[in-house]
Amino acid sequence: MTNPSGSYGDEPLVTVSVSGDDGSGNAGSYRIKAPAGASASSTRWIMPGETVDIGDLSIERGFFYVGDFRRARPGPVDACVVDTGAQVAQEGANPAADIGILPPAYTTLSAEERRTYLEWLASPRRKSDIHTRYLFLHLFGFERRVLLDGAAGRVSEAEYGEMTRELQRMLNLDADYSWQRHVRNLLEIIGLMTARTGKVYDQAPPNGSATGYQVPLNVRVAFGQAALDNHPVPAGWALAWVKLDPMMIRRAAVTRCPDEFDRVFVRRYRERFHEGMLVPVNRTRLNVLPQPAFKALQNVPLPGFLLGLPDVAAVTGPRNRLQLLMNESADALGAFSRYLGRNPEAYGSLEATLMLPPDVWPDATRDAIAALAAEVSGATRLTTFGALLSRFKVMGTLTRDKLASFNAALAQAGIAVEPDVRLGARTPKPDDAVALFVAPATSALAHTDDAYVVATLMVDLAAAVARADGAASAAEIALIEREIAAWSHLEPLQQTRLKARNLVQLQQAVSGAGLKKKLEPLPAAVKQAIACFLVQTANADGTVSREEVKLLEKIYRMLDLDPQRLYIDLHQGASAASGSGGVRAAGARRVAGAVKTGKVPKAGAHDARSTNEGFVLDTARIAALQQETARVSAILADVFVEEQPAVAVEASNAQDAVEPDEPEEVAPAPGALLGLDDAHSTFLRLLVSRPAWTRAELADAAADLELMLDGAIEQVNEASLDHWDEPLTDGDDPVEINQDLAQRLAA
Repeated sequence: MTNPSGSYGDEPLVTVSVSGDDGSGNAGSYRIKAPAGASASSTRWIMPGETVDIGDLSIERGFFYVGDFRRARPGPVDACVVDTGAQVAQEGANPAADIGILPPAYTTLSAEERRTYLEWLASPRRKSDIHTRYLFLHLFGFERRVLLDGAAGRVSEAEYGEMTRELQRMLNLDADYSWQRHVRNLLEIIGLMTARTGKVYDQAPPNGSATGYQVPLNVRVAFGQAALDNHPVPAGWALAWVKLDPMMIRRAAVTRCPDEFDRVFVRRYRERFHEGMLVPVNRTRLNVLPQPAFKALQNVPLPGFLLGLPDVAAVTGPRNRLQLLMNESADALGAFSRYLGRNPEAYGSLEATLMLPPDVWPDATRDAIAALAAEVSGATRLTTFGALLSRFKVMGTLTRDKLASFNAALAQAGIAVEPDVRLGARTPKPDDAVALFVAPATSALAHTDDAYVVATLMVDLAAAVARADGAASAAEIALIEREIAAWSHLEPLQQTRLKARNLVQLQQAVSGAGLKKKLEPLPAAVKQAIACFLVQTANADGTVSREEVKLLEKIYRMLDLDPQRLYIDLHQGASAASGSGGVRAAGARRVAGAVKTGKVPKAGAHDARSTNEGFVLDTARIAALQQETARVSAILADVFVEEQPAVAVEASNAQDAVEPDEPEEVAPAPGALLGLDDAHSTFLRLLVSRPAWTRAELADAAADLELMLDGAIEQVNEASLDHWDEPLTDGDDPVEINQDLAQRLAA
């Protein structure tokens, strides 16, 4: 198939025939030969899909010129044209041998060298098959097509696209610097030519890394056009500048985690400049020089739309602003980059991902969170901590800081976790139960206060009582949830979290460690309200088991209540639920007596009329329990309003575990190191006292200073980076100390 766009005006096509599918059904190959009497040369650009036969060789891959110069003298720009009238040998020359001609031209090649070149054109065109000078001869054809035919408007956008793809493939055929530079230059020119009817800054920006010694031409043209038009520079072109400008100072994060850097930079660029940075028009004009390898094309005039543009690379203002933004973006990835530097195989793991800003997390992690959010949207989901982590790529054990970051990221997706280490909970073990429920999408922590902490104690104790006999009944669970819903002094989100907490605690034993210490500060009225709530829970299913009584006695002692009072409370609770006389009151007394002697009716009684088998909830009982719930809630609300209990809240706000606050700018205390506060200065002095530490040893040291270990190490390393551009520590267990920095500190 012939390509009309490849013709030169009215040049006759009398000596070259090109085959293809022209729609007539006459597809086939035609040998190129000069008819007798040819009086003028013919030059044609061959595109892929067209077949050219020269001697016994068929060439189908296109991207070269053919012509016949037996009756016409070739001009300087015809060095790249395959002369169909030139002699071709039956055997080629050594393809790896240097043809020794600068610049090479097809007509000056020997017959054997022409054979070698044509065989390469007919092959898949790999570098291993031919010397670099043959590659340049082939490149000359591309340059002529772009700079002559393209400038004259004879090349379509589709053809530019095909040439771009072929040149990108050819770029890595040879590592020779000159070859790569000229191919890249031509790709830039093609990019500019495709924008001849529009603006370069509206095109897709280039990608890659800095080469050479100046900003690529297409980037400077895009910035120059934006300056002239007073148009904001799009984020993609700003990113192209910082990545392709060889004058830019790039930190390790830019090259070590390029995808993450791109996303962080673009986000921060848009936050800072909104639609884009405005670039002033400076005086220096941009000198657009194609710099082709083909010498005959070096003085070809450029299209007018590339003339008169300001050269933004000649001023420092835009570059300095982009450098600052690049540094800030790299800083945001500092911890992630250093972690990958030590653990390159950890890329994509949850541990590494948690060091990234959530909005630049990998797509796989985002997809896993989205799937989890869809599952949780219907109802609270109860699972184990190990099962939750198995949905993500976890390489080892998550530290408390990383788990806090993980919970914060889930919170941003509208998924709340109970227990949450950010609210002071201990780090769950793989088999521990966790509840996931819907919450407003925010990274902010839920509000916690003394009232909420007391409520968590009540829920934990009630869950322990409910499951004391092996499993909580539906009636006990329903009562606890009704009680939570009636606590009007709590916020709705707090109530939702308490219900989730109840489900978790019903799945596993409640630890009694430190429970007495938490209960001691409570006022007497709150302790009595808790006792009343627990008795209600035990009575909820109509049967109080021996195990429930034993646990209630222990709790009464923790509450500084007389254990003997328990039996009165159980009797009164049963009476209140059963009515004021008759069979139920008598039954309640018998149950109380049985509880006291250890002979308690078994759970699961079904006949409400049989007092020997326990109690069964009915409508009157439910109403009575709801009234009792309201009474307890009123007591609690009054206490919380009139007298705030001095409850020690365990790390009720663990925001520091997610992102440490910036320290206030104060004058360093005497003895402070690297601008750190007293605690971290002491920790630093301790670190440099040894060449290496085990993690357990450092955990003890951090605990003595009331510091979180990972946060303390991170802060020390950040201070070290600010002063010396190197972290002080390396590794996780053992933690090794940079001895060069330790000596600098000692000096």
